[in-house]
Amino acid sequence: MEDLNEMEIELLKSIIDENKERYPYLSLHFEMLKVKTREYTGVGSYIYFQYPASKILTKDTSLSSQKSLTIEGLEHELSYELNLTNGKMDFLEIVTNGKEEWDGSAGNFRLE
Repeated sequence: MEDLNEMEIELLKSIIDENKERYPYLSLHFEMLKVKTREYTGVGSYIYFQYPASKILTKDTSLSSQKSLTIEGLEHELSYELNLTNGKMDFLEIVTNGKEEWDGSAGNFRLE
């Protein structure tokens, strides 16, 4: 298991903050998260999370935020969403808009 990188942390904080009224418990989950695996697709990535054992159960959903994600070297902004499964953060999907290739590097990103 690995720690989240700076871009993943900022994306999750933004998503959690903008959805705190409906999903207030996610801020508590954030401190527990570790990265189980990262999968790069050529145009995006999936970051799968690992939790310590617990019994949190709610419906499945996907969340995002209104902030724009850009990465130096890519022409278009990227889209992102956090997927919840059984009330837990399952994975964060990040994908380029357009047909740009992206290797998943997060150097010089902006979230605004």
